[in-house]
Amino acid sequence: MLIALDLDGTVWDHHDISSLYPPFKRVSPLKIQDSRGAEVTLRKHVRDFLQWARNSGHIITTLSWNDFQVAYQALRAFEIDAYFHYLVIEPHPRKDKMLYYLLRRIKAERGVEIKPQDIVYIDDRDIHIREIWENIGPVRFIQFGIDVKCFLEIIPLLSA
Repeated sequence: MLIALDLDGTVWDHHDISSLYPPFKRVSPLKIQDSRGAEVTLRKHVRDFLQWARNSGHIITTLSWNDFQVAYQALRAFEIDAYFHYLVIEPHPRKDKMLYYLLRRIKAERGVEIKPQDIVYIDDRDIHIREIWENIGPVRFIQFGIDVKCFLEIIPLLSA
């Protein structure tokens, strides 16, 4: 299974990490701060979820509309970048195109063709799902904050 995670508002509480000013420094286990003092909080149990997903053999990717360098530095500051097999972070809103090219890359690199029904897309907003369904197919969508409030709630949904 491919698990695609949005970042802003999903993995962390900030809604536009690209608007911040690295370098980031870790101020607590779940909090980083940019060079101007803006704080970003990692959602509780993200690490537990990512560890479970890796241990379960899932392919994990980001699927984020952001500036790559800023988002990557935040992932590194939280020390969660290594959990992801792929970092799909691009400065445009077309997550369907991001996902399309990722699926082609996975097929080329791993020889694995991932069907839409084997994709789980997790995002706090549903604004991209119509284009994904139209251009990729019926991926499973979990809306963070609506369908689940905590990353630990996702595990039984994907284990069933």
